[in-house]
Amino acid sequence: MILSLAALPASAADQFRGFKQFVDRPSVKPFTRDLGGVLGSASFHYGRSIGISGFDIGAHGGLQLRPSPGNEPLRRTGVKAFGLPWAQAEVGLPFNLDGFIRGISHQGITISGGGLRYGLLKHSDQPWATQLLLSSVAHSVAHKDFSASHFGVNVVASIGVPSVSPYVAAGFDRTRLVVKTSDLDPTLIGEAATTFESRFTAGISIRPHPFVYVQGAFTVAHGEPGFDTGLGIRF
Repeated sequence: MILSLAALPASAADQFRGFKQFVDRPSVKPFTRDLGGVLGSASFHYGRSIGISGFDIGAHGGLQLRPSPGNEPLRRTGVKAFGLPWAQAEVGLPFNLDGFIRGISHQGITISGGGLRYGLLKHSDQPWATQLLLSSVAHSVAHKDFSASHFGVNVVASIGVPSVSPYVAAGFDRTRLVVKTSDLDPTLIGEAATTFESRFTAGISIRPHPFVYVQGAFTVAHGEPGFDTGLGIRF
């Protein structure tokens, strides 16, 4: 599944280029919902906090396999699977906390974000030990045709076995989008739409080396299937 990082739209074309031409009042919320689904992806890959003085640097990405029904800006420009890659840096903090930042400027969209994670259980290196984590993430999005903000929370559970950690998670994404331009309905300019949607994740983190991990997960965000992927170094 890590190969899907390479499959994220990599051409110079803006995958959101159809927003100005095709957005109308019924399509604003489906577009917002799909954007939030991508933004909330790959914000965790384990059910345990890093621990004080630890750090993690990696490349991560989220992919949704199809636009939601009603997302005319993507559907009418022929966009199928869509998503975003980003760089992410994490650091362990006191009191079982982690902090992280992430961002990307890609295909006409600039995203900056970050979040906190809190380990709900005491650290354990015992095989099959259950780990439980509360993860939060927030983003700011800038595009010439729209702006957006996103906030997500997930509860993550994992089981540690040598070199492999399966994990599952459940949470939500709250996304707010402001329309900057619309050819079909100029009355939309300046209006905002907000969505609040569920997210479910099941994945696996593999460590081919004690300090290197590869993670992949299947996700269902607001009922739409997708994948999370990542590759990083963790100390």
